[in-house]
Amino acid sequence: MPRLCLPLGYQFDLDLSMYPSFVSSLYVRIAAQRWRRVIGASHIVFIESGRVCCEGDGCSIELVEKLSGLWCMERCLRGIAASKYSEPLRQLLMAYRGLSVSAAGPGDELLVASAVVLSRRTSYARNVRRWMYIIFKHTKSLYEAAERAARLPSPQPRLLAAILHELAETLQEGCTSPWRLRQRLLGIPGVGPKTADAILLFTGCSSRVAPGDVHLARFTEMVLGWRLHPPLKNRCLRTASCMECTYAASCLTGRIVREFGDGAGLVQTLAYVHDSLGGRGGWRARLEEVLAKHYTSSGGTSSGR
Repeated sequence: MPRLCLPLGYQFDLDLSMYPSFVSSLYVRIAAQRWRRVIGASHIVFIESGRVCCEGDGCSIELVEKLSGLWCMERCLRGIAASKYSEPLRQLLMAYRGLSVSAAGPGDELLVASAVVLSRRTSYARNVRRWMYIIFKHTKSLYEAAERAARLPSPQPRLLAAILHELAETLQEGCTSPWRLRQRLLGIPGVGPKTADAILLFTGCSSRVAPGDVHLARFTEMVLGWRLHPPLKNRCLRTASCMECTYAASCLTGRIVREFGDGAGLVQTLAYVHDSLGGRGGWRARLEEVLAKHYTSSGGTSSGR
């Protein structure tokens, strides 16, 4: 099989970066630092001699750049370094060495956006990965995928079934203007600011976003001393750009974006990892436990919850 390897110039941890990324819904972990694609093109992504490699169908330089975080790493770090809060974040990035923002490769934007929609108020590891396999395995037809999603008993797949075609049409417009795309996404029923921002980040459209989830809220209060409210959809629809929004100073997402700029997405990713793995001490063992339990398979094919 064809193999493509890319040196990055910085340490990259594939396991740690896949854990917070919705891209992992397309893969299963088959060994340490080694992931196999199970939805769409069949390939393996792995670390070899300090390089990120892809072997099999669908491998490309752009895919490896997106999965490795190379698409945004330089400007993400530059955005963090320019902030007066850079020091505590630098220390945490050293603790979680190798963490990057893994994003969708070319042509995978709709799949990753679908995983984001499915994650609303449910367990990503236990449910979203399984639903993605049921809905998208062995099909490229939106109609068939929507029908499969509609047959599942939970509200998240049924929401995806209802909006899948509109979501696809919106993403087809591309990412020439991230704030314009954010506004279009917010116009889709059931898509709020957190969902829209996660789609922008993990499709690789922009790192100047920060999905305002509970992990980010706890992280900003604990590490930065901020107590802020999550973004409100009606306000975001009026002013999609956080840089222009009059409420940004008191908004969790707006404050992060204004403070860290292109580094906002990496800050959010760091916040998720730090909060969900329970802090710096012993995080590697906890990560290994979670990956071994939930990420070594697609979660089965039972419709379940």
